[in-house]
Amino acid sequence: MAHIEEAPNVVTEDGLRSLLADGYLLEVVCKEAGEKRHNSWYGTWVARAVAEDGRADKMLVTSRSYLKVREFKTIVGLVSFLAEMGCTTASIPLEEGGRERHAAPGRVAQPRTGPVLVKDD
Repeated sequence: MAHIEEAPNVVTEDGLRSLLADGYLLEVVCKEAGEKRHNSWYGTWVARAVAEDGRADKMLVTSRSYLKVREFKTIVGLVSFLAEMGCTTASIPLEEGGRERHAAPGRVAQPRTGPVLVKDD
């Protein structure tokens, strides 16, 4: 029964693409701190679709019928996923509990992570 209650708060990759096109942001959440092993970074990250006002969020799952949260165990895998979603930059939290938001390209409102350019009319 719990799966039925959770279903409205989840999204698959295809659904995430649609939400990003509709103005949602993709939020990366660090569940297990990143650590460097040899030449690669490992940890546990999950992705969520969040509305800009922060009220509606949907957790990325592997499929709507199985409802298993999709986890990324390497930074390479996470960056590949972000690129597939259309993100042109990747900001990845390395500490447990850290969160970073990404916008789909072509959006007018971007997360404020750098300088804002103002046009003179």
